[in-house]
Amino acid sequence: MATLLETLGSLATPENVGMIGDVLGVDTSLVQQGLKVVGPTLLGSLAKTSSTPDGAGSLMKMLPTDAASGSDADLLRSVLKSVTGGGTSADMMQNVLGSGANAISGSLSKSLGFDVGPLLKMGVPLVMGLLAKMAKANNLDASGVANMLQSESKAFMADPANKAVADIVQSTLQAGDEAAALRKRYTDAEWTKVRGGPLAAMYLVAMASPSKGAGAVAELAAAASAVAESVKSVSPTSLIGVAFGGGLTKAEVDLLKKDAPPTDRILGMIREGVAAVKANSPGDAAAYTAMVMNVAQKTAEAAKEGGFLGIGGTLVTDEEQAALDAIRAALN
Repeated sequence: MATLLETLGSLATPENVGMIGDVLGVDTSLVQQGLKVVGPTLLGSLAKTSSTPDGAGSLMKMLPTDAASGSDADLLRSVLKSVTGGGTSADMMQNVLGSGANAISGSLSKSLGFDVGPLLKMGVPLVMGLLAKMAKANNLDASGVANMLQSESKAFMADPANKAVADIVQSTLQAGDEAAALRKRYTDAEWTKVRGGPLAAMYLVAMASPSKGAGAVAELAAAASAVAESVKSVSPTSLIGVAFGGGLTKAEVDLLKKDAPPTDRILGMIREGVAAVKANSPGDAAAYTAMVMNVAQKTAEAAKEGGFLGIGGTLVTDEEQAALDAIRAALN
């Protein structure tokens, strides 16, 4: 029987690599380079997860039941459609790789010199789908799948021909472990507060002088860009890398808008986020507060208010400046 990596490699035809590159917006040469490392990294992560009975059982529950039918090429096309169509590939990546997902993505990206995130978001559901097909075809239970994963990962890492990739995989998985350890310092409620800080700052500024249409889109893009800037400047295993390596999501913003909390509560969210960081990761507090403030400032400067057809208008209104001042006070 073909191994998981062999099956994944058989899909890396010039036609499929070109399709992946077009869909994900990644140069085909980078797709080929990335897949050579993404596959073994995911294999290593799954092997580690399945190393305990509970982990193996959890992994089996995550295998997609609809992937066992159809060809491998059909599965690839379905995954690509999900990635670009607002599917759940990003959620699956978090579920499969756990709290170290962002660190794994960031570590791989730094090692390879380009953003591997899109390939990981595609790779996780693809590998899980291929694994589901192999489990069904060979009538493997949780123990059988675990043995297969661990045996293949061990063989790959021990092969001298794979040393360069194996070194990257090892350091990447270590980064994932460090990130998971950092996440354990926080309760779920504290983590939510940390994630909520920049979202609250963006929301408060945006609502101070509401923009419509393109202006509102520009504000969200500016906030996301500010977070991405912060992520690039830190280690993937730092608080910012672990919590925000995947960026801000539109779903989180939409949920905040739907809740429409008053200003006092918004400022309270920011204070609580800072307090959680200072209590659990004091060395990251300065970087966290700088990121939150940068998100607020970039949101305020994203779109001019007033004017006509792009002429005139105010870059930062009095209302937005008041919101910035309130946020700065909440961060101190």
